[in-house]
Amino acid sequence: MPEVDDATARKGILKHLARNAGAQHIRDLHEFSTLRFGRGHQAFSLLMEQLVGDDLVFYDGQVFHLTDEGRKAVGSMLV
Repeated sequence: MPEVDDATARKGILKHLARNAGAQHIRDLHEFSTLRFGRGHQAFSLLMEQLVGDDLVFYDGQVFHLTDEGRKAVGSMLV
């Protein structure tokens, strides 16, 4: 699958987290990102670092969690 643009991948990951009770293990989220958005290891890491830096998600060493800001960002994206 060709890599999609960053904005689409960011939205997709946030929506995916929201659909999974706001949290997902890094292994599962990495697999989703790779299959859905063509984000391999380095690109996935960079994308997730940006989401953490934007305070949309936090990482506890194993699981990524949506923050309150992340939930607000997802907002009306879920239909």
